[in-house]
Amino acid sequence: MHLLFEEKQMKSSKSFVFMSIVITIMGFSSSQAQDATLIFHNAKVWTVDESQPLAQAVAIRGSRIIKVGGNVETLALRGAATKVIDLKGKMLLPGFIDAHTHFENAVGYFFEVRLMDVNDQDEFLKRLRETVQRVPKGIWITGCDWGAFAAWDAEKKGNWSFVPLKPDLAAVDALTHDHPVLFRRYDHVYFANSKALQLARIGKHTPNPRGGRYEKSPSTGELTGILIGTAGERMEKLVPPVSHEQKLMGARRVQEELNRFGITSIHDIARVDEISQRKLFHTHVERSHSDLSIFLDLRKRGELTVRVYPILTLRVWRELLEYGIQPGQGDEMIQYGGLKAFVDGTLMFESYANSPNYAGNFTWRVVDEQTMENDIVGADSAGFDSAIHVIGDKAHYLLLNWYEAAIAKNKSRDRRFRLIHVQYPSLKDIQRAGRMRAIADMTPYHMLRDVVATERLLGPERAKTAHAWRTMIQNGVRINIVSDWPGSFDKSSISPVNPLENMFYAIARQDTSGIPPGGWHASEAITIQEAIQAYTINPAFASHEEHLKGSITEGKLADLVVLSKDIISIQPRELLSTEVLYTIFDGRIVYQKQ
Repeated sequence: MHLLFEEKQMKSSKSFVFMSIVITIMGFSSSQAQDATLIFHNAKVWTVDESQPLAQAVAIRGSRIIKVGGNVETLALRGAATKVIDLKGKMLLPGFIDAHTHFENAVGYFFEVRLMDVNDQDEFLKRLRETVQRVPKGIWITGCDWGAFAAWDAEKKGNWSFVPLKPDLAAVDALTHDHPVLFRRYDHVYFANSKALQLARIGKHTPNPRGGRYEKSPSTGELTGILIGTAGERMEKLVPPVSHEQKLMGARRVQEELNRFGITSIHDIARVDEISQRKLFHTHVERSHSDLSIFLDLRKRGELTVRVYPILTLRVWRELLEYGIQPGQGDEMIQYGGLKAFVDGTLMFESYANSPNYAGNFTWRVVDEQTMENDIVGADSAGFDSAIHVIGDKAHYLLLNWYEAAIAKNKSRDRRFRLIHVQYPSLKDIQRAGRMRAIADMTPYHMLRDVVATERLLGPERAKTAHAWRTMIQNGVRINIVSDWPGSFDKSSISPVNPLENMFYAIARQDTSGIPPGGWHASEAITIQEAIQAYTINPAFASHEEHLKGSITEGKLADLVVLSKDIISIQPRELLSTEVLYTIFDGRIVYQKQ
């Protein structure tokens, strides 16, 4: 069973962590004379550790922090081989933890061109050029639904004379000598470059397939690259599926992107593919779940540069136990314990203010309410923490009922239930979530998309507790800021992965252009200190790893980020121009701004 046999041989994380801490403490106390391997000094260190909030310097030995303190005492640990970096007043923080990603989707994006908002030849070629520069030679480049936004806007305005972009085959060929290319238009017309047509053995004399045709220039008779009907559908079937080795190729570059933004850990929505292959799901329940073997193989090869908390599929909690995955099992690189499910797209008690006959519904991933409750209660009895996607007020109500059922039916334990997105809860259910010390994974970018529509959809009264982050904190809900990166499955919306950008949205509650002025429901904004916690110690707590990471504390893992500005003292808008100068993962520098 692939590499998970390795996981079955591991000790539980509690034993592992206990031994790690004991070894670290013993090593630190008995080897004071040993040199640090890396020291940062002359820094503003914001530790996110209440017992020592500020420091000037940090010393690292191997993968652990061995000293947090003043410049003089920390530099005393310097040896001949120690790398010493003078930060000249720059800010040093714990490495950022993004508590909700879709890593394999981001890997897929790596090989694609985002085209839904493109209906201009120059922009089309610009984006293609950017993709060609990053994708290794010989790999297919794809993209879908070019011109969609422009077509939809024209349709909304009643403009039935809209003409979509026709890509220039010669210009595309000039950029893509080494890549076959296939793009789909919003209306399912396709475009292929000459390399792809050559591989498909399609030339100007190739007969049209039944139900389709290969478009030709009326003046020259040469192929234009446009494929209509079954001609495009047949070509799409020729594109090779993305192999595991190709996914690893993309995964290495995706990790680089995460490290570039100071991210050293992720909580990723994942699946165990061997279990998935044996299941008969009623719908595509695991859509957008990353294949766990990507992370296992990167770890095996020594190439993992983010720690991973895979949030696996709730529906298969029994099979996970049979497979050998236990809550709390794992190591410092990959740790298990969370399970994911979906309740709704939006499910409300009352109809929408602008749609009196509709109040939302369960997501198509839900079998029925009783199955959801049984899975949550059963998984909880085995020690798993549920992390459930929830949007509407009725959906929150039902989910909290199921969480309360798990608490009532199962033995007491350190539960860390999570509510993912938490967009439209009622005040009563915010308070209920606080009483059970639930964790909210909130996505600031989703709020921005909701600003215009929320009050129109819900009405002003129900909108008061939409994206109500301050109210959540005041009622005892712990907040994670999460990206949901790379964005919507249909690629119509790209979520920013940059923690500093997402912090800005959470603090200002407006977009980068300052809309709406003063921020939407500004009283629900969070502070910069809370935003930092929401990207460090809070997500570490959510995965039961607060003793290992999430703060700059002696004995913890050396995952750090150096920023160009002191983000505690600047204006929120300056977060957008703050840069990551260094990312330190496992005690080594994995990103340095050139």
